[in-house]
Amino acid sequence: MDSFPVTCPYCGEQVEIYVEPDVRGSFVQDCEVCCNPWRVRVTRAGGERSVEVSRADGSE
Repeated sequence: MDSFPVTCPYCGEQVEIYVEPDVRGSFVQDCEVCCNPWRVRVTRAGGERSVEVSRADGSE
């Protein structure tokens, strides 16, 4: 699974994002709805990847 549903921490919209299979760690991506920056964290546990997003505007 390379697409993940996430909820924007700014506007509350649910968006599906694509994450390359070899990506781990974190990166910054803008919300496609409100254009605010997210910190996207990709983790792997037991062969399953998970993705979580949080604000990346310095308030975190």
